[in-house]
Amino acid sequence: MMRPQNDNASPAVLHFPRRNILSPHEASHYLGIHPFQLRVMRWLRCGPKPISINRQALYTEAELRNFRLGLLSAVGVEEHGGPYREIHSRAVAEAVGEEGETSAADPLLVLLSANLIRRRAMGISLWGMLVLGVGIDLILF
Repeated sequence: MMRPQNDNASPAVLHFPRRNILSPHEASHYLGIHPFQLRVMRWLRCGPKPISINRQALYTEAELRNFRLGLLSAVGVEEHGGPYREIHSRAVAEAVGEEGETSAADPLLVLLSANLIRRRAMGISLWGMLVLGVGIDLILF
């Protein structure tokens, strides 16, 4: 007996109607950043919120879109109807069409995500130094 295509009994088959679920590699291409930057943002918990399926971090397209629009609106760049969107969509279309080659990264989003990572890492290190200093102070006195 054959199984239907949307049979959810198999662990390899996931069916989410009207929700696109992307792997981290696909999500980094969707955002236009390097996969390592997306991984670092996940470690620092400052990037798009991942969902966990079978202990694998995956991203919804809606969450990635909101994260991207949030980064762009923070610097006052609009994506809809502007020249930025036309240039970027052409670069993404070329990158998706060429399988096996590295895709063109979006320079603005690479810089914005690097700035976000830098700010979050600096904040964590400063709070860590504060806690360490208070701990040393309590031990010595």
